[in-house]
Amino acid sequence: MPMSADALGVPVSQALCRHEVGTFLKALETPDDVVVACTQEKPLFEALAESKPDVAATGLRFVNIRELAGWGKEGRKAGPKMKARLALAALPLPDPLPSVSYQSQGRLLVVGPGEAVRRAMGLLGSASESLKPTALVTDNAMPPVDRRHPVLTGTLHKLEGFLGRFRAEWRQGNPIDLEVCTRCGECVKVCPEGAITDWFQIDMSKCVSSRDCQKACDAVGAIRFDRNDDIRSEAFDLVLDLRREPAFGQADPPMGYHHLPQSDPMALAQVLSEIAGEVGEFEKPKFFRYESSICAHGRNGKVGCSSCIDVCSTQAIRSVFAKGRGHVEVNPNLCLGCGACATVCPSGAMRYAFPDVERVGLELRTMLKAYREAGGDAPALLIYGEEARLGGTADLLEAYGQRARLGKAAGIPAHVLPYAVHHAANLGMEVWLGALAYGFHEVILLLGPKEEKSYGAALRDQVHAATAMLDILGLPKQAIRCAVVNDPADLDGLWTAAAPAVVREPGRFAFNPDKRMALEAALDHLIRQGRVQREAMPLPAALPAGSPIGGLALDTSACTLCMSCVGSCPEGALKDGGAVPLLSFIERNCVQCGICVQTCPERALALDPRLAPLADRREPVVLHESEPFCCVRCKKPFATQSAIDSIFKRIGSHPAFQGAAGERLKMCSDCRVVDMVEKEI
Repeated sequence: MPMSADALGVPVSQALCRHEVGTFLKALETPDDVVVACTQEKPLFEALAESKPDVAATGLRFVNIRELAGWGKEGRKAGPKMKARLALAALPLPDPLPSVSYQSQGRLLVVGPGEAVRRAMGLLGSASESLKPTALVTDNAMPPVDRRHPVLTGTLHKLEGFLGRFRAEWRQGNPIDLEVCTRCGECVKVCPEGAITDWFQIDMSKCVSSRDCQKACDAVGAIRFDRNDDIRSEAFDLVLDLRREPAFGQADPPMGYHHLPQSDPMALAQVLSEIAGEVGEFEKPKFFRYESSICAHGRNGKVGCSSCIDVCSTQAIRSVFAKGRGHVEVNPNLCLGCGACATVCPSGAMRYAFPDVERVGLELRTMLKAYREAGGDAPALLIYGEEARLGGTADLLEAYGQRARLGKAAGIPAHVLPYAVHHAANLGMEVWLGALAYGFHEVILLLGPKEEKSYGAALRDQVHAATAMLDILGLPKQAIRCAVVNDPADLDGLWTAAAPAVVREPGRFAFNPDKRMALEAALDHLIRQGRVQREAMPLPAALPAGSPIGGLALDTSACTLCMSCVGSCPEGALKDGGAVPLLSFIERNCVQCGICVQTCPERALALDPRLAPLADRREPVVLHESEPFCCVRCKKPFATQSAIDSIFKRIGSHPAFQGAAGERLKMCSDCRVVDMVEKEI
């Protein structure tokens, strides 16, 4: 690759992979962090660092400037991009997150048809000595003959848990307990119907209840017909499921669970190798932070926003209601860190922490600063995922770079800055719009072929709302897009030409950890500094349904100012007037959860997704007010005129509320009681 040490500001090696490895070893003797600008020999360098006794460096990290920068048709112009990637890698590591731990002792459940289970159990001996397998055969086929490990028969009834903490329940089905059975064959000899197979399974369609087999097995006690429907349970650390249908219905099953319905010996050997590596103690980051006080999941027994539950591919998030108030609970052991829950959360109650949005803002600003210092102008931001299990696209991009080196692809353009996250769904519209406000001219979200569909759908919905905001402001709506690429060869069609930044002056604000405030800061800068393509629409302007910001439409003729909506609003967007019959609304606080709409007894409210002037969004606006209605007896105000009118409209000419009874409805509660006592009713 053509590169200049002076331009990059760092020493450049020509053959660091092997011939100049001494340069790397010497760098480890300094107290500084060490950044290796190549990932080709990462395993070798990590092994050398672990084996070197006099390592003084406090941090070792790797960054790819080959496949992701210099290899391609625009390699000679990739200097600014290389410097940006080096600057990002040189940032101090973020503070460590709380961790989630797993402990696996190797207790493995192998469940499935007899033939498949026999094959797996036969290979397990060579897979790992640390595994302790138990076979559960689910059909009447021949079970494993080897008695070194437990062999059970039955039908799996329930399986739940995760790595190190699975709980399996099964119905035994077969009257012969293979764990107790000695395989002496006496039961087979005495059975008059020939209902017992050579592998000690009873065909209940042939059995006529002579029970001669049970008598023959009396001393051993392996045969009992009264336990056919018994449910047995046991704890396991790992599960290998060889049945056609998986035990878990979610797209991403728990760690430690492996489903292999096909009988491919190579695939089986690979899975068993993976299982052998899941014995011991493991940790992963706790990917999320949750603040229940601003969650819009539920109030007054009504469910509002359930976006995080709907998008979660691991079923790690569940709904919890207590005393009418709803919140969500996340099982950190099931969470794989896709971050989609935080992306779709309208209130910011669910926040992604790996890294958090403040760190993301710092990294984007660092890349842009280095890119501009090296002569670049307005790059595009390519957000892609590194986690392979979640459909990450890192391998796809590296394969594309290798094709470019051989002249089979164009390579990533010099103006496109790749930005790796755990998964492309980690970042939401406050980051996408914020990136444009910082000076990127385009944001591309890259999804791979193994992507869970719910992620893609959620991201497209969020992109649709974000691009609608850009369109309203007269900015290029194509500046944010989501692309699914199935093969490295498809990437050539992804790129667009370099273009000016969306803003005239780049924003210098930091991303606020409060999602709503971060979104407002980005919009505010885009409104003030946006390089408009056409005249902006007059505000307020409609946004697509499901957008996280907007107002409320109120039918004042139906509203009685009962204030049910005020009590139900989890975000404090609706306010009452205290002693004055008045309903006000702060649009900035509204997350469009719809709980108020469900709560309103008069069906007077409707969501109004829209982008209003930011100044108007921040100020309380009176939606409705009414004249107070005073008690006809004591003259004290106790209701609104509209509420009393609504009551009399509903009761009409009902005989129970005529005369004195009707007049009593116009009294406050105290006067109503006094009036009833005085009239001895």
